Amino acid sequence: MKRRRIALLWLAAALPTAMVCAGEPARSNLALHRPATGSAICKPGEEAEKAVNGLLASKTHDKFCSLQRRAWLRIDLQAERELRGFTVKHAQAGGEAAAMNTRAFALSVSGDGATWRQVVKVDDNVDGVSVHRIAPTRARYVRLDIAQPAQDPADPATRIYELEAW
Repeated sequence: MKRRRIALLWLAAALPTAMVCAGEPARSNLALHRPATGSAICKPGEEAEKAVNGLLASKTHDKFCSLQRRAWLRIDLQAERELRGFTVKHAQAGGEAAAMNTRAFALSVSGDGATWRQVVKVDDNVDGVSVHRIAPTRARYVRLDIAQPAQDPADPATRIYELEAW
């Protein structure tokens, strides 16, 4: 029985595109490898598509980074999908300092990419990974709007390692 439990824990850890919660089935990341656009980047290699590549391996190659105040990230799920929540992997999830975690942000959804409805608003995040359950809603597009990119208001860099929609 112990080996079976260890094998299941290893399997859950090995699946970066699924989230396993006690008593709930694994959830597929609907944003994985979907087209992403975003605000101006910090430097080449930190483009929006890095936030949907499923990787956390590199501080310089697996994150979306923007120095633009009021940074944003938009994902096209390529079809209307039923969404039940989001996972945002901030700076600390990628091995950076907790002080670099996104402080204030909102998540919105849209069926057409023009009219948006805010479904999550966070003003005081300190976590490296934040999970946001929502009432089931249908949408094709997801947008993350950053109001405060880090814990220190003077830090201008937004650092998003992954934005998962499930």
